[in-house]
Amino acid sequence: MVPPKKLGDVTLYLHLAWQFHQAGAQVRFFSNLLFPAQGFFNWLQIERLEGVNLHALVDGCDLVIAYFNHLTNDPVECKSFLDKNNIAYVTAKKLPKNIPLVGRDVTVAGQCFKAASMPFCLDSRAGLSMRDWVDRYVETVYGIPVSDSLDMLCPSLRGKAGNRVLIFPTSPNSKKNYSASGFRRLALSLRKHGWQIEIIGLPCEHDELKSLFTGFPVFSFTDLRELMAHMASATAVIANDSGGGHLGSMMGLRTFTIARRHERFVWRPGFNASGMVLAPRFRFKWLNGGYIWRPFVPVGRIVDSLGNYETSSAALPKQAGGY
Repeated sequence: MVPPKKLGDVTLYLHLAWQFHQAGAQVRFFSNLLFPAQGFFNWLQIERLEGVNLHALVDGCDLVIAYFNHLTNDPVECKSFLDKNNIAYVTAKKLPKNIPLVGRDVTVAGQCFKAASMPFCLDSRAGLSMRDWVDRYVETVYGIPVSDSLDMLCPSLRGKAGNRVLIFPTSPNSKKNYSASGFRRLALSLRKHGWQIEIIGLPCEHDELKSLFTGFPVFSFTDLRELMAHMASATAVIANDSGGGHLGSMMGLRTFTIARRHERFVWRPGFNASGMVLAPRFRFKWLNGGYIWRPFVPVGRIVDSLGNYETSSAALPKQAGGY
């Protein structure tokens, strides 16, 4: 399995890998991001992405599932890949129209699986999460019954939840980000209710986040293993539409995702049933062509949902369940 590089995508392809593992496959997973955290996934062979040779993978594996963007731009070499019948090209929503990928079958050990090359999501308005679409892909293309992901993570990542709430205030796309001042007001409100608030960002964001969130601990991590270990005993993750929410959801944490459009958007975290999406009650277009939406997000619902730590901790769901 050769996934995209971003964290949110990696969590979804991990779920896909888990389904094949549960069906009896030995899975190799190529990801620089996930490689440092390989100790948390003892059922999976994780390898670095750089230098991966698709030709060698196709020749040495029964089935290769690859994000289409790993295809070479060289037309001759690209055609040589298209001649192989055991590689499925996938993506979240759209495959390129200039390459004949959509609807390609794959053959594994003499068995043909129809239309294995396809986008996971076929209709963004259907109300399904991207996790739901991956499940649909597994079931309809390969006939594999989907199982939950309870045992996907090692037991050390399913610790008892305390009063820690993690806020990821940034994302790679600044247009998706809720305001730092809004996150700070939310953090102050949650702290008054007994929650220990921590701000999480990239190492390159650390100094700026410290200045924006004075009085709150700010953490950044050199790799995914450190981040996951830190998240293990948290109760909830609050984030923009970003990989932090998907990771928290995959780890069984409660997630609160701030979205700029609507609550049923397809990329919402969907690994457990305890996620909440907060979208603006309304938004309007401004003179520069952008939308004004941040003041209209009902973040107070997060405070109401979490309540006071002392009175709500007994009722919090156990982190290991609900995948």
